[in-house]
Amino acid sequence: MPKSRPLRAVGAEYLDVAPVHETLRQVIPAGAAATFRCLEDPDAWPVWLDPIDSVVWTSPKPFGVGATRDVAGKVGTISELFFDWDDGHRMSFHFTSATVPVFGAFCEDYELVPHGDDECELVWRYGFECRSVFKLVQPIVAIGFKRACKKSLVQLAEFMRQHRDEYAAA
Repeated sequence: MPKSRPLRAVGAEYLDVAPVHETLRQVIPAGAAATFRCLEDPDAWPVWLDPIDSVVWTSPKPFGVGATRDVAGKVGTISELFFDWDDGHRMSFHFTSATVPVFGAFCEDYELVPHGDDECELVWRYGFECRSVFKLVQPIVAIGFKRACKKSLVQLAEFMRQHRDEYAAA
């Protein structure tokens, strides 16, 4: 198994200054509260986010600032620490360590903007920098990552179209 390496801790300000940063938006056909519950659900992530195989919360409920989780994917494992949490509205985290040697720092922010009871907009912001030799291909990594994220947002919208009632009832 590859060795897990620590990543530099970053916060919300990094989303605006990271060498690679992006803001993507997607209308979700479910309310913000239901969509947030989906984002908390470890079993949902591998369905709508192709690179992910599993998500395991390593902190007990209720989740919030300081919560941690581990994400296993096609290329390795990542540990995350949540530095912002507004239940039903926003969650933000940074990678604390990863077996994937690509990144030196990485963070994400998921904000849900209500558009009535049955629809919201997900504003997904991310920022990262590649480390060591991967800095040479950072522009290519950025293009591939953005493409994958856009596809995932469409898949999340479809997932919520099919499962909104179960998350609304939770």
